[in-house]
Amino acid sequence: MAVAEEVECNCGEERVEWIYTYGDMVTLLLCFFILLWSMSEINLEKFKAVAASFRGGPPASPHMFTGAPSPMNTLENAMKKSDISAEVSDITIDDRGIAVSFSDSAMFEAGSAEPTKKGRETIEKFVRILYAIPNRIIVEGHTDNTPIKSDLFPSNWELSAARAGSITRLMEEFGIDSKRMEIAAYGSTRPKVANDSPVLKALNRRIDILIKPEGF
Repeated sequence: MAVAEEVECNCGEERVEWIYTYGDMVTLLLCFFILLWSMSEINLEKFKAVAASFRGGPPASPHMFTGAPSPMNTLENAMKKSDISAEVSDITIDDRGIAVSFSDSAMFEAGSAEPTKKGRETIEKFVRILYAIPNRIIVEGHTDNTPIKSDLFPSNWELSAARAGSITRLMEEFGIDSKRMEIAAYGSTRPKVANDSPVLKALNRRIDILIKPEGF
């Protein structure tokens, strides 16, 4: 009589060999991200300086001990009290500084780089705010993506540069030291929003006056 061979049954038991492969993969990913982190360069001094410009100064700053407002706080408070809010289309704050945007319609006639009377008055009022702080300033010219071609402006590059230059010249005329200022012209390359409608295009046609953090 043949004896039936005993067969081991693993019914109901879960095979867990996959966990070893999974563990190896997770370990490799961890090593990969540690390697990326170790190769990255973080400028801690620059990060601290930027943060301090918006918080009232570094630990050794006189702003911290005297309770005096930092230049950035002074600017923020002055902007709240000023009467140019209707001409300011946007204010953004990032690691570059504080960017105050003025729409082109508040500054110029269509296709022109010469400030209107209203534009001159607006810049004069804004310059009074800038008197209170020592920070460096970059005047940026921006357009929408509608091509322009005229005897004065062969493209949007020339238009944005001319507009940034005329505002900078005007600020110097109203008393801002020229050594504090720079000009940047971006044409249509840095839109705030998509150029999908006349309303959105109007948001992209602007002058941004960027107030840099202290020490930059």
